[in-house]
Amino acid sequence: MTLEDRGVEKNTFMDLQEKAKAEIYLARDSLNNFSKLLKNHGLGYKFHLSFILEQLIKLKLDFKHSTHREAIKSAFFERLLRFSMHHSLREVKFKARIPVPDSYQLVGGADEGRAHVQEGGDEGGVFTLKPGTIYGTFLRLLAFVSLHAYEI
Repeated sequence: MTLEDRGVEKNTFMDLQEKAKAEIYLARDSLNNFSKLLKNHGLGYKFHLSFILEQLIKLKLDFKHSTHREAIKSAFFERLLRFSMHHSLREVKFKARIPVPDSYQLVGGADEGRAHVQEGGDEGGVFTLKPGTIYGTFLRLLAFVSLHAYEI
């Protein structure tokens, strides 16, 4: 684990994981929390589900009846919520996709230049990275830490 090798405590990962699980379970409390879950885990993007939920919130609808909100009882939304929660929990459990607030998601490519040179390729015509460096771009989103990260 790259981050543990760099001195990040194991408890930090456990705290982030518990926070992620709590946010997933809170999705069943309100349409607003459900919308946040969809956005944070990139679910329903192509179908604009978070936008639809926001419009339902503007119409003063929610999962539970209150003085300012009318309860929405729909088997479709209940199944959608249940599926979204299970999918998000599986991401945390099996893929170790744990959201890290105020972080960056680094997207890079593998440096195959050294392997090409070792196989007899022309060293002058191959771009290789210096040890300890990476090439990539970053996205300012809700990044995820992967506990199965590779050494760079």
